[in-house]
Amino acid sequence: MTASDDEPLLRATDLEKHYTTADGFLDRLLGRGQTVRAVDGVDLEIREGETLGLVGESGCGKTTLGRTLLGLLDPTGGTVTYRDTELTNCARAELRELRTEIQYVFQNPMASLNPQLTVGEIVGEALSVHDIVPPERRDERVRDLLETVGLRAGHASRYPHEFSGGQRQRIGIARALAVEPSLIVCDEPVSALDVSVQAGILNLLSDLQEQLGLSYLFIAHDLSVVEHVSDRVAVMYLGKLVETGTTAEVFDSPSHPYTEALLSAIPEPDPCWAGDRIVLEGTVPSPTDPPSGCRFHTRCPRVIPPAEYDLEEDAFRAIMTLRTRLADADPDAGLEALCSRPDRSEDLTATLREAYDIPRRLQDPDAEAALSDALESAAAGDLDAARERLASAFETPCETSEPALSAGPDHHPIACHRFDDRYELDDAETDASIEHDDRFARGSQP
Repeated sequence: MTASDDEPLLRATDLEKHYTTADGFLDRLLGRGQTVRAVDGVDLEIREGETLGLVGESGCGKTTLGRTLLGLLDPTGGTVTYRDTELTNCARAELRELRTEIQYVFQNPMASLNPQLTVGEIVGEALSVHDIVPPERRDERVRDLLETVGLRAGHASRYPHEFSGGQRQRIGIARALAVEPSLIVCDEPVSALDVSVQAGILNLLSDLQEQLGLSYLFIAHDLSVVEHVSDRVAVMYLGKLVETGTTAEVFDSPSHPYTEALLSAIPEPDPCWAGDRIVLEGTVPSPTDPPSGCRFHTRCPRVIPPAEYDLEEDAFRAIMTLRTRLADADPDAGLEALCSRPDRSEDLTATLREAYDIPRRLQDPDAEAALSDALESAAAGDLDAARERLASAFETPCETSEPALSAGPDHHPIACHRFDDRYELDDAETDASIEHDDRFARGSQP
């Protein structure tokens, strides 16, 4: 089977993978438990001969997406098409046959290798299962594969525990290559290895791609690694893609605030580097109850203020942080749920402003009046009233509607309302945003 020039090798459309937290059969039968939306409506394409890097924080759904694409996990919804075959409708026998086309390299090589089998048996098992070469030639093929990945032919008689982490990962790669695949999903293949060993594995994957015409889905949380190996990048947050584009588009001109934050965390070897480190507020929300609208809005440093107010970005982000804390607080806990041991002799509303970096007075009088009402309710211990007042007065478009993954300012897909014409920023905000992006991309030299 071959893919046409204008058709991707693999395509996922509205792909979903949900889990239930129900403990036993009775819980599942009665519909108890919560639903974990690990992958929640993902559209993805991988083209022949390219490497697509998939990045995001731990727990965002990267590994689940990779395993669902290959049929290692059954999707809850959506479709996966490999060349002209829809994998989600394949019979078990047909899917097994397609395993020779699509393979997986796991994150932990020791856990994925059977400790009771020799390396020759591990690599040769796929040759036997899929009848790739005649039995009398399998040992020769195993030796060739081991040499292809930088090991010695004599290593075939050893067991996995006799090898280093980097060597075990080479064994895993040899096992994947045994069936002569076209596409390999590499799931954090170097995250557990030393930096010097990582370089060897990455160079090996690059050489194999050039020699064999392989396509990769490269899953990682280390963006410096992804930049080194990828042709295109997809950024994932809480089960959804928030930005995709070529490596140059995403790394040189990041558009989504989450991508900016991830890139700002990459360590720089230049001692003169003075770029801005973007620290995200709060923790990643639970995939059992993701936020409404844009899922990143509870942590986003660039969240859009309500149109009726004239608010600075930092001030509104501080108010949103207070709203998030209020939403998570126990209503009976009182003011202590919002700030630690407030001094009752002080102005408690001022204490709250200071605790959340909210200005002593907002520049917009209507916004200031609404905020003051909410803070007075919180200071009196009525957290429910404070929560309702802030929610009604400071509702952001980012929480009311979900952004579509569509062309952003640099024409690569991005899911962010900041680039939606309905929420277009005024000239001053746009200029400040461009200046911020330019300063972030270049750094500021002392």
